[in-house]
Amino acid sequence: MIVATRGSSEKSKSVADFVGDGVGDQEEIYAAIQALPPAGGAVTLAEGTYDIRKVEGKLGGLIIDRSNVMLIGQGSATRLILAPGQNTNVIRVIGDGVGDIVIRDLWVDQNRDQNPYNGAEFVNISHGRFEYCGIKAFCAEPGKSAPEHCHDITIENCTVLNAQRLGIMLHGRNLRVIHNRLGNANSDSVELLGGPGFVMGNIVEVTGRTHVAVGSDAGNSILMTNNVVHVKPGGDLDIAFRSWANSERHVIANNVVMVDAGGKLGLAMDVRGFGASVTGNVVQGQDEKNLLPLWLTGAGMVVTGNHLKNVEVVVEDKTGTNRPIMIRDNVLESSVVTHKGGNLIREDQRAPWEL
Repeated sequence: MIVATRGSSEKSKSVADFVGDGVGDQEEIYAAIQALPPAGGAVTLAEGTYDIRKVEGKLGGLIIDRSNVMLIGQGSATRLILAPGQNTNVIRVIGDGVGDIVIRDLWVDQNRDQNPYNGAEFVNISHGRFEYCGIKAFCAEPGKSAPEHCHDITIENCTVLNAQRLGIMLHGRNLRVIHNRLGNANSDSVELLGGPGFVMGNIVEVTGRTHVAVGSDAGNSILMTNNVVHVKPGGDLDIAFRSWANSERHVIANNVVMVDAGGKLGLAMDVRGFGASVTGNVVQGQDEKNLLPLWLTGAGMVVTGNHLKNVEVVVEDKTGTNRPIMIRDNVLESSVVTHKGGNLIREDQRAPWEL
């Protein structure tokens, strides 16, 4: 199926199966998804700006509620922008066991400045306060459950900006967020729940208030690799990378964290849980007088081969398990390691920062 909108070229409109009028274009896109054959298929969006509005009784926006769907745009020429005052997800994947979904080559703007957060509808309901995202995948409505979670969700080569809650939030198994440009989000720019999954090759540019750039929550076996987190002037980011308490088997590797003058970053990393490998990262704080904290509050982890400049590595095992924490073979430039608690493994009877 091919979808165009009012601002698409006449050539694109002439070959489209559905053409929106530039107001509430989610209707034509959803109709195209439903028109796919039973086995599934691809919906291609032509160039143009698509006006996305809330569907009453739904959690979008644009709803994908069936499996085996590819939603494909034309890169930054295809823009899905939430209209003012809609207070919903731009794209919402939902349904019992819905999976094998690919969303790629789109520009998605949740337009948070014109969609102020009002959580009264979902207060204290599971997943409720996280229903204001650019792209969200979760099998059920807030407070409800489904027998099978979503699975095999891929978000690729998209630009996702200005989220009231999360830019991309995926819950389920076999999750992939790859090669995207991500921006400000009052909660997380990208977060995976469940697993396994990976967040790879993304560029996160923070220019305003954002809580976490790349994170996991209640998910195991997640790789956060080859990403760049750049806090620009005016950016205010709490945490660049985070893994969740009691989670297991995370890899945080080959990432770059940098902060420009005029930007703020609270923590380079907050590594919780068990069995994490933190390796090959380049982290640079602003100056040696105000060291950028990197917290290691989990256990059973290794930190090696990183280049840390103007960073304070704080080791404080809060799990109570006393599993080993190894820090070795890092380049510590104007950086220190502070050992507040935990079973820190030392090299040659000396701490790595003394070598």
